[in-house]
Amino acid sequence: MPHAQPARIDALIDPGALEAIVATLDGHGSHALGFSAAGTPPERAMTRWIAGELTAAGLSGVVEEELPVDAWHLRDAWVATAAGERFDGASFGGVPPTPAGGVTGRLVVCEGGDPRTLDGADLRGAVVLYDWQDRMFLPATAALELGARGAAAIVLACLQGGPMYQEPGALGSNDGLWHLDAPPMVTVRREDARRLIASAPAEVTVMLDAELTRGTAANVVGFLPGRRPELAPIVVGGHHDAWFYGSMDDHSGVAATIALARALAGAGVTPQRSIAFVSHTAEEFGLADSAYDWCWGAWWQIAVEHREWAGTVPFYFNLEGSGTPDPLVADTPVELRRWMRRLLRAGEREGLLPYGWALGKPNAWTEVWPFLAAGVPGVNVSTFHMPFARTKYHTQFDDRTTLDFEHLARLTRWFARVLLDADAQGAAILDHRARAADLRRSLAAHRTPRLDAAVDALAAGSGRERFTASGRGLFALDDDVPGYAHEAVAATVAALESALAALARDDRRAALRALRAIGWSRNAHYVSAPVHARELARRTAAEPRLAWARQTPPAPDPDLWHELAALRGDAGAREPGPWLTESLEAHLAAARAELERRLDQVARVASGELLPLVEEPLRD
Repeated sequence: MPHAQPARIDALIDPGALEAIVATLDGHGSHALGFSAAGTPPERAMTRWIAGELTAAGLSGVVEEELPVDAWHLRDAWVATAAGERFDGASFGGVPPTPAGGVTGRLVVCEGGDPRTLDGADLRGAVVLYDWQDRMFLPATAALELGARGAAAIVLACLQGGPMYQEPGALGSNDGLWHLDAPPMVTVRREDARRLIASAPAEVTVMLDAELTRGTAANVVGFLPGRRPELAPIVVGGHHDAWFYGSMDDHSGVAATIALARALAGAGVTPQRSIAFVSHTAEEFGLADSAYDWCWGAWWQIAVEHREWAGTVPFYFNLEGSGTPDPLVADTPVELRRWMRRLLRAGEREGLLPYGWALGKPNAWTEVWPFLAAGVPGVNVSTFHMPFARTKYHTQFDDRTTLDFEHLARLTRWFARVLLDADAQGAAILDHRARAADLRRSLAAHRTPRLDAAVDALAAGSGRERFTASGRGLFALDDDVPGYAHEAVAATVAALESALAALARDDRRAALRALRAIGWSRNAHYVSAPVHARELARRTAAEPRLAWARQTPPAPDPDLWHELAALRGDAGAREPGPWLTESLEAHLAAARAELERRLDQVARVASGELLPLVEEPLRD
């Protein structure tokens, strides 16, 4: 039958079956507390199991599509004192291991998360207990700075008030963005960190038993055949790789994917288009020594394995962590907001969204972003909210107790309605006028007849092809935050102009505030000039491991380390003078030229020009 009655599909989506899937996926791990990173034996055992389940559900063409990854295989991690106390630990994806005997050194504490508090301290061969407090100043950068000062290993904790791991007893993990020449790092519970702090400066030993090697991971794909096989499929899925058990993030999404396959196939649904059910690998981590080390599996799928999908798939539905008793958030590009709002309201009326819902903006931290950047219309859904992010996210407490499986079943029934409506509507789900109106607001300060005409052309556009052009060419990253291609550079121009105006009236504080608002300048005060320069360099087009970020290239940040140091009056910094104004004027000229280049790109793309899909997802 083309589309079965919802009641028939709903009856085949069972809370107990969802829990059983999550339990099975949670049981795969390289460590006592889980861990199934891309390319490791536990991850490949999962892909075999998922492929078997999709085959058993009745899908066709089920395959494990292999891809190259940097496989990070965690076995054990701990910190031990000379007195014999041992504290269990974990680490971040991509952090290299310690030598077999661990790293032993004098414990030095960096409480408050600012490496400058250790100015003058002898860190040669030391183990630094680093208290991560600033969400925007990542541990990878702190470790590089501490290593440059001589630290041999890092013990990481988020003490009271930190950005993550605030659940009592929580161990933390994450993707690392780690520099391979930075010291090895082990995370510990904040309670254990306090005990270690009390023992400083006694010697401690840090042990990280992990392998970081080139490996092979797999995305899993299976198809529910449609009536028109010549049409590109709708794609739906989540990711199976996980830190710790990963019940919420994202075994819930994989469970929903398998449940949808079972229900739609079991109900005899024959959609117009085929539906591809996927489980991605390497969402959490897939590339070592990269500032964009996540979402590698999804990017490989859309840029390499199924490159033809980029211009043809009508809709990608990303199922991120769901099933907590919280509102469902649908991260939706403006072209799809009208359609998505209609479906959310209908789901609420049916009682499928009892905790409510919200529309959010797409971000670069889920697999929907590589698809959007390649030109595929897509939406990410989750019940992920900040209280979970600060407490249980990427800890051992992301287990089945976090999920309400009755609620996950309700959400999965709503997910089925989204898929069937997308199949019925096709390109009608797109609203290019909404994109044009949003872009026009962003361009208000830059209006020209050419830009006005380009936005008018976008508003008059129709069809799937216009979305491909918009996705590939209208956007760029500000570090890891998506926006229109011109926005971050326009903000840099405005900040430099503001700083120069402040210097003209001899207001150094105002100049400093303006410059600190520019990209990575916010972190310049934490680190030395060479470390700051390295962080800027790994976010430029010359960086070989830019991965999916190359499709929407990050806005270039001017290196203002010396200018900021002068304005702060740092010891050894150059005294402010004419050189400072001349330097900022040179940076402003470069930023204005870059802004003009990006506004030209926006005009061309809004007028309908299609930029190519990146051909080299990884340059090594």
